[in-house]
Amino acid sequence: MSLWKVLTGRWGNDAGETDQVRIDPSTNALKTIEYEHSEVHGASAFHCHYVNMCTNTNEVSALGFNTPSGTKWGHLTVSVTVTSIARIRIIENPSIDDDEGTDVTIYNRKRNSDVESVMSTIEAAPEAGKASSFDETQSAAANITTTTTLDSIVIGAAGANPSSAGVGGMTRGSLEWELKLSTQYAVTVESLSDDDNYHTIGMNWYEHTDKH
Repeated sequence: MSLWKVLTGRWGNDAGETDQVRIDPSTNALKTIEYEHSEVHGASAFHCHYVNMCTNTNEVSALGFNTPSGTKWGHLTVSVTVTSIARIRIIENPSIDDDEGTDVTIYNRKRNSDVESVMSTIEAAPEAGKASSFDETQSAAANITTTTTLDSIVIGAAGANPSSAGVGGMTRGSLEWELKLSTQYAVTVESLSDDDNYHTIGMNWYEHTDKH
């Protein structure tokens, strides 16, 4: 008597939205992908980025957005590259004056999808599907004030080669933040020397609704 059975998995909530669970034909290992990878396939994963060069100590580049109310929660990771010493902060609910930044496109990581992000700009009339960037002049005009600092690290060295960091930890599990609803978030990069310093900020997240 054979012990083998065909296993069926469900990929949707409607009738007929099932398929066979597959294994690797060589090793019989179960074929799976990471959950955050599946969010790319589901058109729920997004990316935005900003690059700015600062030339003086204490000049700040920033990238941020507002999260919506409702049931979609952002699961965020941040990566930053600098070309000289800088302090990186992830700030929750900062005080930022409206309408001082520049709109930045948020890209759906599934490029064949037209689904837009629910995140919005830091403006008096926030625009969904975009974030806000701030160069050193805009950051000063926006009066960015740190409130809750979720993370703060210093990377690089004065006059050094480019240095990069995933802010929050060394793996996705330690990097990822599940963001509050109806809350503003910003990533700031502050130059700590007067060297020319290119700040590259990348924000990646998926937008998830709890299953239960």
